[in-house]
Amino acid sequence: MKTLNKVLGVVTENMARVAQLAVVVCMVYVVADVTRRGAVGTGFPGVVEVVELMGAVILSMGIGYLTFVRGHVAVDVLVMRLPPRRQAIFDLVNGAISLYFAVLLTRAMIKYGILNETSRWVTGILKIPRHPFIYTVAAALALTCVVLIRDMVKAVIMLKTGGEA
Repeated sequence: MKTLNKVLGVVTENMARVAQLAVVVCMVYVVADVTRRGAVGTGFPGVVEVVELMGAVILSMGIGYLTFVRGHVAVDVLVMRLPPRRQAIFDLVNGAISLYFAVLLTRAMIKYGILNETSRWVTGILKIPRHPFIYTVAAALALTCVVLIRDMVKAVIMLKTGGEA
């Protein structure tokens, strides 16, 4: 379990760094576009497309890390007052529901990526292929599934031992 935690920690942190880099790139690109628009009268073509695609990278890359550090919104005020085994039950149920939806979303994004790839769909102005960004979202969701499974295993261990996993 410790090795899995270390590997997931490294992977999710690196994905979060990619998201941070994407925020910086997006910001620089938008500032450059606004500056050019003010100086020359026209901006860069396809700024909206690039920002849209970078938004997919930013949001998807942060999901795994957020799940790993348990930064999601939970009813911690109430749950922390429960005994450890009840907390584990809550975590197990919450994890199962979250995993169900994450698996559905991952599967749908893979199908959507395949559709985009086989149809050769691209963005309207810059003709950037969309499928790599869709697969990026799918990969981030798949990583989230792995993190949720880890959390559920921890909850089961906590249920059996009555303490920390």
